[in-house]
Amino acid sequence: MAQIGLRRFRYGEYHVNSNGVEYYTSPATLAGAISSSVSLNIAEAKLHADDVLKDKIAEFTDGTISLGIDEDDDAIFAPLLGQSTENYTVGTGQSAKTTTVYKSNVDDVPKYVGFGQVVPKRINGAQKWKVEWFPKVQFKPYHVDANTKGDSVEFGTPSVEGTCFANKNGDWRKRATFDTEDEANTFLDSLFVAEPSA
Repeated sequence: MAQIGLRRFRYGEYHVNSNGVEYYTSPATLAGAISSSVSLNIAEAKLHADDVLKDKIAEFTDGTISLGIDEDDDAIFAPLLGQSTENYTVGTGQSAKTTTVYKSNVDDVPKYVGFGQVVPKRINGAQKWKVEWFPKVQFKPYHVDANTKGDSVEFGTPSVEGTCFANKNGDWRKRATFDTEDEANTFLDSLFVAEPSA
């Protein structure tokens, strides 16, 4: 099987209600998907006895997810990073124009989100669609580098990084493969379970 693309970065804010039930806000698009990589931190322990290896444990502790995106829209990322806003007005009278200013502060606390993506694949010559979903991710503050234009034009694209955690049930990832893209998209959005009604 071979991966032949990447699409549909979806996220929803992660919450736990007063009854301890986990839920998410309605899923939305984070940004256009360019690249995605995940590295895991695994805690390992070995037990030796009678001069031989008797047992071994390898457990997930956390992970890092790195995303290449086409746009770091402040209206999306600032709330996820726990940043605040203020208004700035340019001009006076009828020509006045108000702009939203996004502020980064040392006391900002990034929110937890669920995050998922769809990976197109070829399996035995057939097109398939794999969903990868992480139930609890916290993105880190970031800065986008910029360069002047030279003799040739190049796109500069941002990247963001987050930490993957296990949720209350101990789940840290879900995966499933589907025959159609519509099925994959429907399944991905279904993972962002809404807050249960009272």
